[in-house]
Amino acid sequence: MWLTNLFGKLKNISSDLSTELTKSLRLRLCSKCPQKRNNFRYLFVFKKRGVAQCKICKCALADKVIWQDEKCPLGKW
Repeated sequence: MWLTNLFGKLKNISSDLSTELTKSLRLRLCSKCPQKRNNFRYLFVFKKRGVAQCKICKCALADKVIWQDEKCPLGKW
């Protein structure tokens, strides 16, 4: 996850962090979504058990919801 955090900081250098309420609402919506994968996969080989991932955009959900300017690819948030 350290690489994701580093990339996220570079990608979103001008973005603000979401509030705790916004993060929890986003994660709640993602947890009900049929496009949520419970175990993160990368290149069909690497897996991280217990790290939720969006099947559409391939982002780790815990990392995606923290940035204010990120959006759900399905428009749910």
